[in-house]
Parts: sequence; structure tokens; C-alpha cells
Amino acid sequence: MKGAMAMEIIPKSRYPGDPQGQAFASGVQSGWVVASINGQNVLSEDFGKIMDLLDDEVADPRFSKSTALALEKQGGRMAEPAAAPLQVTFASIPGYVYKGAELKEDGQDGFAR
Repeated sequence: MKGAMAMEIIPKSRYPGDPQGQAFASGVQSGWVVASINGQNVLSEDFGKIMDLLDDEVADPRFSKSTALALEKQGGRMAEPAAAPLQVTFASIPGYVYKGAELKEDGQDGFAR
């Protein structure tokens, strides 16, 4: 799979520095694609490499079961994490309308579909 798209943006920051609210706080919108990380164009890169550059295990389906097995199967990380602070540039796809479910606030879990 090539590229990475912002999909389910948590619609508020729960507290200062909330890792799940940073996209919202920065104005990122569902349906935008990751165009570059620290100036490196990643539009055509593998999804796994982009997640490794972002060091994002939450959004990476390879980590949904067993991190060790997933990494072993693919032969290790596809990239080392990019140097902090990260500068991520997003782009919209002309004519594309994101049709994902709207996230609703859930008193127990935060936000859910």
C-alpha cells in the first residue's frame, strides 16, 4: 500500500499536548494525505515506511496484534523515525470527498464511530 491518509481525526484535544488531539489542534482534516515529512516527499512511499518515519504505532495496523511478529515478517523497520521536531506537510486530493464515519464522543472510550 502506498501513501498515508489522515482518516479519523479526534475532534478535540482533551488536554494540552494530547497525542490524539494534535492533528485536530493543527487543523488537519480527514482525507488529507501525508505529502512530506521533514522535507522528504513521501507521497509514493510505502504506508509502513511513512508510519515508521512518524514513529506512529497507534495508526499502524502492523502493531494491532504482535509487533515482534509483524516486524520479523517484513524484515524489520522500513525506516528509522524522522528527527524531532517533525514537520509534516499534508495535501488534499482534488475532487476527493472523505466519506468516513463521524466520530462521536463516548464517555468511556473518548471517541468512537
